[in-house]
Amino acid sequence: MSKVEVNSEALRKWTSNLEKLGKADMPVAVRATLNGAAFDVKKNTLGRSAKDNFKHLKRETFFKKFSGVDKANGLNIMTMRATVGMLDMGQATARAAVSNMTKQEIGGQVDDGLAYLKAARGSNINGSVRRENYYNKDKVISGRSKIGRNKGSRKSKFVARAFRSLKENKPMFINSMKGNFLMKVMSIHKSKDGRVKIKSKLLLKVRTSVNIQATHFMEEAAAKTTKKLPAMFINEAQKRINKRMK
Repeated sequence: MSKVEVNSEALRKWTSNLEKLGKADMPVAVRATLNGAAFDVKKNTLGRSAKDNFKHLKRETFFKKFSGVDKANGLNIMTMRATVGMLDMGQATARAAVSNMTKQEIGGQVDDGLAYLKAARGSNINGSVRRENYYNKDKVISGRSKIGRNKGSRKSKFVARAFRSLKENKPMFINSMKGNFLMKVMSIHKSKDGRVKIKSKLLLKVRTSVNIQATHFMEEAAAKTTKKLPAMFINEAQKRINKRMK
């Protein structure tokens, strides 16, 4: 938890001046400072910290878009607090990434992670995932198909699901020797001799268990903003004094 000491001569002076104005002026200035700090994390230091800590960060704006502030309220300085954290904002496509942010912060094991592949990023592995390739469990052909040496019913079921995938324009999961993948069927051609040729692309790979090292990206963001707190408090104190002097 980040803290700021108010024992410096400059801050004691502003605190004393506020307390002389009225009963509410000091708490209001503190409340505004806390809220200003929380929004500074959301808008400024969080994105910068994420950029420093995430090696394969695609878009810094993700952290600004999917973070929220719970503002401080009331007039009791002892219980007053403002918090900032990651939220999915009701978007299913962001739910998995946001839910794993705690483990990104303190470290741990993430289960059933999704790794988007080159085909989902417009042929550029470092590019952003195209919107139409976002994973949505409600828009995937149910069940999984196995790819292997066995022929017969397993192969027939795979082909049948591929036809369904193409017709409904929904991707399908497949299990292979290299792992579990989400596959998008692009076209299916059947030759005169009965052979079926399926053209497809792999959108993502399911990672069943991934160990993540702690980044402390949120803690670092808060620490950067904490350095600004004395100046922010003085600014809010000045606003209260100017308001009283009118």
